[in-house]
Amino acid sequence: MDWPLNICEEMTILHGGFLLAEQLFRPKALAELTKSDWERVGRPIVEALREISSAAAHSQPFAWKKKALIIIWAKVLQPHPVTPSDTETRWQEDLFFSVGNMIPTINHTVLFELLKSLEASGLFIQLLMALPTTIRHAELEHFLEHVTVDTSSEDVAFFLDVWWEMMKTTPRRCLQPCIWTNWPP
Repeated sequence: MDWPLNICEEMTILHGGFLLAEQLFRPKALAELTKSDWERVGRPIVEALREISSAAAHSQPFAWKKKALIIIWAKVLQPHPVTPSDTETRWQEDLFFSVGNMIPTINHTVLFELLKSLEASGLFIQLLMALPTTIRHAELEHFLEHVTVDTSSEDVAFFLDVWWEMMKTTPRRCLQPCIWTNWPP
């Protein structure tokens, strides 16, 4: 079966990046990561994705980056804490169950800082627009909260890139009512 997310070798590299990041952040969990921690902790994750993209350059580096970010975002969206009954249901119904369990519990900071580090504003919008409207709006709120805490010039640049990508790819009617119209708070 040629499943679209057939990613064994690549997932192993990504898993290694998350394990190294987790080790660097001990005794805290990656779910507690803040922006100021990313500089020290995020490098192994970014390097893992870059390694995968360069190794896959002869085939489809962008496609693999997209798959990895889908898996990471799915992990962020998982309910916490996971109960045994959730696990029993998820292993049967969730396409991301096995690969998602290779990644430790993470928060939105990991996702947004990774997107910023990879300069993936276009991919961020592409994946964001694939989400159901209520989740999309919640994710935009998380993104705005992230950008407005300890804002750096890199945060502003990434926000503007995301905004530009949103404006290029989204018909104006899809933005109403949208969190963007209520920003800044």
